[in-house]
Amino acid sequence: MDYDELVKFVQGHFTDGLVSVIGSGLSCAEGIPGMAELAAHLCSRAGALAGADATLWVLIKVSIDANEGLETALLKHPPTDTLEVWIAQGVSELLMPREREIISAVLRGDKTLRLTTFLAKILKPTTGLPILTPNYDRLIEVACEMAGFHVDTTAVGQYAGAFDHARSCMGSCRGITTRAKTTVLDHFPRAIVLKPHGSFDWYKYGNDARRCSLDLDAERLIITPGLNKYRAGYDSPFDKHRDLANDYIKQAARLLVVGYGFNDDHLQTHLLKRIQDGTPTLILNQSVSMKVEEIAKTTPRCICLSKPKGWAGVAMVTNGYQFEHEGHDLWDMGVLAKELLT
Repeated sequence: MDYDELVKFVQGHFTDGLVSVIGSGLSCAEGIPGMAELAAHLCSRAGALAGADATLWVLIKVSIDANEGLETALLKHPPTDTLEVWIAQGVSELLMPREREIISAVLRGDKTLRLTTFLAKILKPTTGLPILTPNYDRLIEVACEMAGFHVDTTAVGQYAGAFDHARSCMGSCRGITTRAKTTVLDHFPRAIVLKPHGSFDWYKYGNDARRCSLDLDAERLIITPGLNKYRAGYDSPFDKHRDLANDYIKQAARLLVVGYGFNDDHLQTHLLKRIQDGTPTLILNQSVSMKVEEIAKTTPRCICLSKPKGWAGVAMVTNGYQFEHEGHDLWDMGVLAKELLT
């Protein structure tokens, strides 16, 4: 495959049946702190811990200091329930102020999110565009609304929204039409945003969950990095979002994977199987891990675009081929949309 064939593949990729998986890499590109900054932030506030949690954090910090990464450290030393709540508070404390700054800039007209630029250029399927993400922040939701999409979060309401997938699907309905004696619901352009690790606007309500767009003094429902995310992921509404995400992956005609490192069993098992089965897949990452590069090298119809080390442009890896092309940073979702999509 050469550069011209890459352009042809990209331009034909964003049609019906597209399912997108968006990881923390896209949020980081917009200015949300990444895992290394989160680890440093947690270490800086660890003096507030006491007892068993303080002892356990000392072990976690040893792993962090050894450059094993926060998630690896938490897998090696699973946090207690109380330490997990403390970690979740630290995540919110670090990420939410930056999220607020970014969204404020967007609504002032000072910034355009990459996903907004991309969504303006692609087909808007009548059945909705599924976007699956482990991210807690709301940049995807804002980007979709700025691009004119109705956002289906599976919750009904903005201030004390109950999770009800059947009702939420109807939120984008703008009318009813009859085609060949068949009644069809007509929907506004719709993005179905599924967050199997939770969101900053999910709150605990007894044994239930509610969605509120306000910043509340209440327990947020987010699954922190590490082993506990697999245990917690089977509670509602996490389980519903995970199951819906996996259903969309199984049904996908083509896949777009952005800023995602394939380090999450909640999504990865079904996603990797579909890629290996030959589902046309485009992966966009600024930097590529050996794991992601191996996926692109060894599976048919999968192309990975990343940043070359030596100059501006794009590095491509696909089954049996790889090359670098000097020029536009096509690994960047916003640049790719501006340069290749019409």
